[in-house]
Amino acid sequence: MSNTDLAAATGTRARTDTGATALADAVARTGCTHVFALMGDGNMHLLLALEERGVGVVEVRHESAAVAMAEGYTWSAGRTGICSVTHGPGLTHVATSLVVAARNRTPLVVIAAETPAGYQGAQRFDQASFAASCEAVYRTMGRDDDPGEALTAALAVARDRSRPVVLGIAADLLTAPAAERATRGPAVLPAPSGAPSAEDDAVAADRLARLLTDAERPVLIAGRGAADGHSPDLLRSLADHFGAGLATTLPAKGMFDGHPLDLGIAGGLAHPAAERLLGSADLVVAFGASMGRSTTQSRHLFARAHVVRVVDEVPGGSSAGAPGGGGRTETLRGNAAGTLRRTVSLTRALSGARRPWFGPVGPAADCWREDLRDFAPPVADGTVDPRRAVAGISERLPEDATVVISNGHCSGFAAAFVTVPARGRFFAAQGFGSIGQALTTAIGVALGAPDRKTVVFEGDAAFMMHIQELDTAARAGADLTVFVLNDQALGTEYQRLHRDGDNAGAAVVPPPAIAPLAAAFGARSATLDAAGAGEILQEALRPGLAVVDVRTARSVLSRHMRLPHTLTGQNDGVGQ
Repeated sequence: MSNTDLAAATGTRARTDTGATALADAVARTGCTHVFALMGDGNMHLLLALEERGVGVVEVRHESAAVAMAEGYTWSAGRTGICSVTHGPGLTHVATSLVVAARNRTPLVVIAAETPAGYQGAQRFDQASFAASCEAVYRTMGRDDDPGEALTAALAVARDRSRPVVLGIAADLLTAPAAERATRGPAVLPAPSGAPSAEDDAVAADRLARLLTDAERPVLIAGRGAADGHSPDLLRSLADHFGAGLATTLPAKGMFDGHPLDLGIAGGLAHPAAERLLGSADLVVAFGASMGRSTTQSRHLFARAHVVRVVDEVPGGSSAGAPGGGGRTETLRGNAAGTLRRTVSLTRALSGARRPWFGPVGPAADCWREDLRDFAPPVADGTVDPRRAVAGISERLPEDATVVISNGHCSGFAAAFVTVPARGRFFAAQGFGSIGQALTTAIGVALGAPDRKTVVFEGDAAFMMHIQELDTAARAGADLTVFVLNDQALGTEYQRLHRDGDNAGAAVVPPPAIAPLAAAFGARSATLDAAGAGEILQEALRPGLAVVDVRTARSVLSRHMRLPHTLTGQNDGVGQ
């Protein structure tokens, strides 16, 4: 959230009648345009007060969707997303989406009702412990607390710790008279705490400048934490100086498109040409990236490299034992942009520019043709090769579209064969190895950036988990097109069972006809099951809500699933 947003979250207000109206006033002052919620008896008065103040309340069909939509809103709107649920089961339903947001380090605030004082009914439970088990921060608003200050504090914690915060408020406090206080808290939230210092950046930059000067085959990798307003250009400058390769994790896909040293996504989703070069690197420096199993191909890809991570938070304060390649690994604490700026300055003083250590591989879309050529299984009638289908869709995306992809087998096709639109954005609805997050997250993304078409790629099994939220998207007026890559199975499980000679048919769970279902929820819909999809895609990408059932062949295994260490590993996601 920007300083403007943070400042707007505080200030002075006229007296209000209840805790609910006071809190609604505070939410309205943040500039938040939508609050995602499922009404219950614990939060209903808050939602009424929000609507009275012009804040759009998006009523979801399941509480987990409220948190996922708030995360998507945070990503696209550039301000902290807010959602609300009632107490007890209203909160427990958000578990998966809360962990996903925590793993993605997404700041958002969940305003959760607590049971009233003295309540002894079935919905009583330890909400604070539950939130902690979901890796979120729990804060409470007491009877004497000012609602504006409570929300401001929650927003500050979410920002400072890059975490979801659950703000618990007893239901009876929302209907009780607001505490009479002269102020609504400080005029501006405190400056961020715990961020790397300028000294941290300087120490990291000095180390990196010397490592890069000595390296013969360096590669720079950008993750989600380097997707700020300055780091991409600084990384390009550093790569130009050292002739280093440029690559990204999945969440930062497209950051270096068009640069001659771009290698695309690193790891299990790398195209064959990039994989060969990445495997021969002697130094890999990652900014804002966890360098987990996916990016390192379970530590096989960079087995011969010295891997260095630059992160804003070093777990346990240690600089050793970080994830990475099979060789030496090291973690440096530093702000991505601050460290890069100093590194660029130092390297210009230490050494002259060098020629690249490899020949340009060209655009990723061209490089993936090697996979189409080398792996061409038979495609059953009535189905399409998902790689070719996704590539065809990609060619027709609006220049400023936002693309959201899911987790699971289908994500391997979307991650590889979708080119991020020239003026568009890309998000991966992952973080916890869970399927079923893409549709709900994408609705929040669409409402956070209403001037862009949002396009989501989801698998059929995952789509069916939250198909009811199409109704939410329709009611909210989301400009959203959903491409369901439908192999009529649990794709990852099917492929693993098939490879092991087990009963893969157990993973074949055909959904009902998706197009009529989508139409019933208010979406334009169609089925794509053969060539000649031009008219279908043109109609689907018009403004508004649309769903296309893309019937994909189970014979086509995504490349990341063909890697031995991926096929036998856990389903922990294809990008971190």
